[in-house]
Amino acid sequence: MAAIRGSPPKWKIQTVEELKKLISSHPVVAIVGFRNVPAGQMQKIRRDFKGKVEMKVVKNTLLERALDGLGGDYLKLKEFLGDQIAIIAADENPFKLYRMVEDTKIPSPLKPNQISPVDVVIEQGPTPIPPGPMMAELQMAGLPVAIEKGKVVVKATTTVVKAGEVVKPEVARALERLDIKPIKIGLDVKAVLDSGVILTPDVLAIDTEKVFEDFQNAYQKALNLAVNAAYVTEETAEILIIKAFNDARNLALNAGIFAKDVMEDLLAKAHAEMLALASNLGDEALDEELKSMLSGLAQTVVHAPVEEEKREEEKEVEEEEEEEEAKEEEAIEGLGALFG
Repeated sequence: MAAIRGSPPKWKIQTVEELKKLISSHPVVAIVGFRNVPAGQMQKIRRDFKGKVEMKVVKNTLLERALDGLGGDYLKLKEFLGDQIAIIAADENPFKLYRMVEDTKIPSPLKPNQISPVDVVIEQGPTPIPPGPMMAELQMAGLPVAIEKGKVVVKATTTVVKAGEVVKPEVARALERLDIKPIKIGLDVKAVLDSGVILTPDVLAIDTEKVFEDFQNAYQKALNLAVNAAYVTEETAEILIIKAFNDARNLALNAGIFAKDVMEDLLAKAHAEMLALASNLGDEALDEELKSMLSGLAQTVVHAPVEEEKREEEKEVEEEEEEEEAKEEEAIEGLGALFG
């Protein structure tokens, strides 16, 4: 039986149904572009994604029909259709999915007559290019180069192409000679739909290291606040108990409270204060025991610097003896050389 004119081919209907099933069976759906991605790199991306997410290269018209068929929040993705696209369906957190897609990008050179997406700046300094014909190629690209100490150097920092400008063939060749790859090629996230919410790259591109550092700082500040406010939690209980013990101990020492745990320290403190008071009294007010204690204390205080001075003197004597020996050896060697 002949097909009815105007009805879509069977394979298109089947593809749309497969897309609808793929999209609706995962909580997170992303639309990504892959223009200028080489076939070899695309194959590697597919291998890396296998078992983690599902990716399917689709035509815009078929994906649009699938989204129309699903309706609801899925219609929000229609705004991001266009160019060469693929759809990624995942059970992954959208931010992790975005990072996974960004990791597909690899450094790449600019091609002749390509519109540069970035400013390309060549810094002043030496290059890996030896003096020779290639130096002329750098000059044709507008680079101020010269030869210094046998090397080709860029004399001043130069912008060879600005974002939005067409890359001249001579500039592309010069960048290739310098092994400069100013752009990254890979999948580009256009939008991610997560539980009915559209997330764009400006929202998804977060600095994970900075966020982690912020969490650490927030935790430390919260812990300090809880400890200072005596707010008991699982994290602060041990710290608060230690702090309370130390505060109670200091209070008992300063107030002279005769508690079991501070008696030894109180006695040591009282003994030190007694010796300090006795040292201000005359000899006639002291008994022999106190005089002996103060004498031993004075010897302990004076002994250390005297011993240190003695060691310094011995060290100086040893150095002088070594110098004298060295001079004698030099004199003997000189006489030996003189008389053969």
